[in-house]
Amino acid sequence: MSYSIIWSPRSYKTFENRIDYLTENWTEREITNFKNRVKEYLWLLKEDPLIGKRTGKRKDLHTGLIIKEVSLIYRVKAIRREIELVIFFDNRQNPKKIRKYKS
Repeated sequence: MSYSIIWSPRSYKTFENRIDYLTENWTEREITNFKNRVKEYLWLLKEDPLIGKRTGKRKDLHTGLIIKEVSLIYRVKAIRREIELVIFFDNRQNPKKIRKYKS
């Protein structure tokens, strides 16, 4: 039985920000590949939500690498069988910025 995917407003906004950045710096083919990688990862998450690495002290938060520049932080709600996408994080940013999303 698969889980459902819930996009938080912040995850949608950060996904769009990553696309905007890629539009300025990458080719259309690379952008399409990124979108396909996100779709593939979300499909995998539906079947096995624990594939990502746990983050910090919170057992329900996980990090998954989409591409080497972008990771996805998501929350597993096992009782509801939901996966809440929290944020798409640019791995080149200061890691201290990510701490506010882990709590």
